[in-house]
Amino acid sequence: MREFVIFTDGPCDLTKSYCEEHNITVIPLYVSLDGGEPVPFPADTFDTKEFYAALRQGKDVKTSAPSIDDVKRYMQTALSAGKDILYAGFSAKLSATFNTARLAAEDLKEQYPAREILCLDTKCASLGQGLFVDLLVQKRESGVGLEETFAYGEQMVKRIRHWFTVDDLMHLKRGGRVSGTTAILGTMLQIKPILRVNEEGGLEPYSKIRGRRAALKQLADYIGENMVPGSTIAISHGDCEEDLQFVRDIMRRKYGVKKMLINLIDPVVGAHSGPGTLAVFYVDKNEE
Repeated sequence: MREFVIFTDGPCDLTKSYCEEHNITVIPLYVSLDGGEPVPFPADTFDTKEFYAALRQGKDVKTSAPSIDDVKRYMQTALSAGKDILYAGFSAKLSATFNTARLAAEDLKEQYPAREILCLDTKCASLGQGLFVDLLVQKRESGVGLEETFAYGEQMVKRIRHWFTVDDLMHLKRGGRVSGTTAILGTMLQIKPILRVNEEGGLEPYSKIRGRRAALKQLADYIGENMVPGSTIAISHGDCEEDLQFVRDIMRRKYGVKKMLINLIDPVVGAHSGPGTLAVFYVDKNEE
């Protein structure tokens, strides 16, 4: 069985140590803060907490996908070493990154005809994408080959669920997710929306809750009631440690969840969701 490398991209929110331990290659996206030069993320020089502090100060943030040449440069390292590639990318509904990687793969197949490059749109973002990659890693480490791992990934695309709430509706307004009127009235009335990533990989509103803690509790309860018992969940947050602990404690005490992936939301996604975003990701038991 030929060796293959799992590729993903910056918004997966997996830690550097996890990626190194499990031989995952992460293609960076770019973040520009207050008109500065685009900086790759992930990168050792990028402090995510400082990024959220800048957002709270109202600094302007722009994000951009990697170029085809960027992607080809990363993939060529594995291909020239005689390894195949399974690329599991950021939802094509939310970023141009997946299509860029797909085009890069098509070009590289001509240069490396003996190698396989399979591209999978995870329809995920943030640590939901990280959870998806973790499932692929577990499959590969069980001794399964490239094609079977890819087929497994195609099935899991239908089962990973993303639910999140935001603290500041103005960030959703800037991204065109809610109207200006909705953002202003919602802020005045302390309305906290719960949103999800739908089956096509796009964002959509689910419900509106009055009060932050009530929204967090409903989020935790919905996940606890619909996740596969005993499975791993993922929680990511926009620099709101206290809210993270509140949701994590509910998942542990009320639903007995033992395995969790936890990290900050990366700047690429965080630029659009804003500080105070709390997101939970899980495998849906209702799609077995």
